[in-house]
Amino acid sequence: MSEINRPPYPFENERYIGTVTQVGPSSVRANLPHAGRSGNRLHHGHRVAGGEVGEFVLIACDELALFGRILEVRLPERERLSVEPDLGDHPELHPVGAIQLLATVDISSHAIRPGLSRYPRLGSRIYSAHPDFVQWLASARYDESRHGEVVIDLASLPDAAEIGISLSPQQLFGRHCAVLGATGGGKSWTVARLIEQAMRYRSKVILLDATGEFYTLNSPRVKHCSVGQGLRRPSSSTAVEFPYTLLTEIDLFGIFSPSGQSQGPKLREAIKSLKLARIKPVLATGGIIVKTQQPKQPIFEAYEEHIALIESSVAEFDIRMLSRQIGAECVFPNAGTPASPDHTRWGGPSNETTYCVSLQMRIENIVQSSSLACVFSPTGEQTIPNAIDAFLDDDSFSILRISLQHVPFANNAREIVANAIGRYLLEKARHERFKACPVIVVVDEAHQFLNKSIGDEAFRVNLDAFGLIAKEGRKHGLNICIATQRPRDIPDDVLSQMGTLIVHRLINDVDRRVVERASGEIDRSAAAFLPTLGPGEAIVIGVDIPVPLSIRIHRPSHKPDSSGPRYEVHWTQPVTLAVSVEQVINGDRLLLEEISNGNYLLPDGTLQVGVSGVFRNSEAALRLGVGSVIALTQSMWQVVSIDPTSKTTVLRRVG
Repeated sequence: MSEINRPPYPFENERYIGTVTQVGPSSVRANLPHAGRSGNRLHHGHRVAGGEVGEFVLIACDELALFGRILEVRLPERERLSVEPDLGDHPELHPVGAIQLLATVDISSHAIRPGLSRYPRLGSRIYSAHPDFVQWLASARYDESRHGEVVIDLASLPDAAEIGISLSPQQLFGRHCAVLGATGGGKSWTVARLIEQAMRYRSKVILLDATGEFYTLNSPRVKHCSVGQGLRRPSSSTAVEFPYTLLTEIDLFGIFSPSGQSQGPKLREAIKSLKLARIKPVLATGGIIVKTQQPKQPIFEAYEEHIALIESSVAEFDIRMLSRQIGAECVFPNAGTPASPDHTRWGGPSNETTYCVSLQMRIENIVQSSSLACVFSPTGEQTIPNAIDAFLDDDSFSILRISLQHVPFANNAREIVANAIGRYLLEKARHERFKACPVIVVVDEAHQFLNKSIGDEAFRVNLDAFGLIAKEGRKHGLNICIATQRPRDIPDDVLSQMGTLIVHRLINDVDRRVVERASGEIDRSAAAFLPTLGPGEAIVIGVDIPVPLSIRIHRPSHKPDSSGPRYEVHWTQPVTLAVSVEQVINGDRLLLEEISNGNYLLPDGTLQVGVSGVFRNSEAALRLGVGSVIALTQSMWQVVSIDPTSKTTVLRRVG
């Protein structure tokens, strides 16, 4: 083993913090004499906490080192009042604590084994873990052959920013990955960081961007696509569509939501008839199969001849005719009279027409909806499957971002389109498309797409494509990384397939229990830290990561646009400045010295010529015009207008 992969010696005397006094099945209790001392100890420039909650420690056990984390620190009951400042002299304190045991390290072979190979003895010495040791433990693999140059520079230790935590793609994605966290915890930053690191290599990652916030990913290695009508960001994003002909019959049932008693069967018959009209146009009148008083034999013969195409799940027919065809299906099964039926012909219009009117109107509204034109009114633009195929064949791109921001939730359209994308990827995986070039599909806001069931008991649609990817995609070279703020909405059998969990702050107790069930590496003791994690902090848990580890995610180079409105910015009243009159704005003094013609800069670096003013703050004098932005100590202000006549200018806060 090379020196770079050797951990520092774990039992330095300067890092000694206490001794074991009680041993349990998964934890120990200990004396922590340094925990009651004020101030910090430093050793070779690194802080030695000496007994703080959350601190990683090492317990000497002969040739082994037991790795653990301090969960609790307290004083014995008899010393509880000795720390009160108003009670006179303070005797020497004797703090005690509880330590959760996490892993075993063989000092001689440097082998790491999750869990315990041996229990410590009473009196075993406890040492504060060196940050370099924690870094080695997190990044170590189980065999040296797995070391390589391909690593994800993900994070640092919360109390030692200089100690980086890098993990291999196999550790992170090899058994699927989940990024969990409440709003504001840093989940989007983590996803952006993972994607940025992946694009450094010969990777293939498909990002389903539910909210459009990852348009900020700016690299020639990223291909941006946008589905639906609306502002496309970035401007270079390619418009794509997912034509209804690529959906299945069951997808259409999910969108049109027929009732089970009468509408469902008529919708199914109408779809079959329109498929037949496409295959055999000679049987159609005005694009539909008319059945009123018409002979059955030609229709039945054509159906038997083309039964494979008609009964297939694909939706290859003219959907503009669907509403009319449903009306054409509402006929009596036989012509003639009840006393003398004619079984060779269909009868006249039946009262079923009344029950199907609401379905026909719903279909007309959905098919003609401008927001769903990308599905039901395709214009011949590139389809999502074609965009995926082109991306897979083009080595110049590592990331394909598909924005679903403008696909509406109405009629379950967004969920069904996303599920269809997942189904397409799974079909390609089953045909061994990804064996030579594995693909990671990242599903942001995964709770919108997983664990979804649409319809009633008669016609229930299960959107299970991504669940199936989690269960069987790995063996085909297709892995999934889900990100969600609602772990409780992810099916247990899907979350349990996630080999690596990156868990940010979780406040909801139900969410924390879901995480506990999903990973055997975390229990209530570790889950207790989740509500107190700061923004960007997380606990990483994984099958290939020896211990649950607290980390601080590195800031991504291109921060996703996930922040909400800043009310203190939007609610601040504009400020009017007059020449030679100094004003105080958010604690900063600002003076408008003059208004004249001159050159000034806009925020994008463009140089403009025109009416502008010279503004002086505590640091410098700047010439600004309409659209220019000036940065003060605590805020940023944009020039909205300049009036040479009244010699005034109006500023509006923008940050």
